[in-house]
Amino acid sequence: MSSEYYSIELIRDELNRYFGGGIPKNSLILFEGIDGAGKSVLCQRFIYAMLKKEKTVTYISTELNTLDFIKQLDSLNYSVKEAMLENKLFFITMVPYLGKVKFEEDFLDKIMKSPKLFENEIVVFDTLSFLFLKKGATEEDFHTIINFFKKLNNLNKTIIFTVDPTHLDTKFLTLLHSVVDLYIDVELSSFAGEAVRTLNIRRFKRPADLYVAKIPFRVEPKEGLIIEIGSYA
Repeated sequence: MSSEYYSIELIRDELNRYFGGGIPKNSLILFEGIDGAGKSVLCQRFIYAMLKKEKTVTYISTELNTLDFIKQLDSLNYSVKEAMLENKLFFITMVPYLGKVKFEEDFLDKIMKSPKLFENEIVVFDTLSFLFLKKGATEEDFHTIINFFKKLNNLNKTIIFTVDPTHLDTKFLTLLHSVVDLYIDVELSSFAGEAVRTLNIRRFKRPADLYVAKIPFRVEPKEGLIIEIGSYA
């Protein structure tokens, strides 16, 4: 594995191989999909593998509190309790701010001015959509946000974020698509009464090797992510 890539290898699945052997360091990575598509689980699968490789992660969640986050990953056999105790995983929940407490419109600005959040090698925003729900946001605001993330890349940080496209301004979504290094569209459909999930790699700058652009998968309790190999036949 080149020093320019993070391995996401786990013995139980072949996702790392399907991604060409890893993901580029110092990159912007976007998981996009509607609610329930599986983008958060994929994000958690990524960080679990990187934590196993002794990398450090900051995970900012707008959907789960700390206990629910730990329980969810335990249910997928992606336990992160040890990583949290060893300060390799810094988890921050935004749930109180998005719930009973009024969510301030300048909250993202405050996050951007909090150096401690960006000390680790990988920073995850799950989901970023709600942080961009700012009334009267202009294209200049959008470019300021993107420039901030790109500056973090220049400081050897890898930024991963999930978004629900139905929650974002179309212009900002288009801008995201154009600047990210790895754009993953997570689709949720139905076949014979069962949910079918597909990971589509729409954009991949600097892949380590050949990768698979369309990866059907499912999520099982105590198993985590399972690639539907038979779907390629």
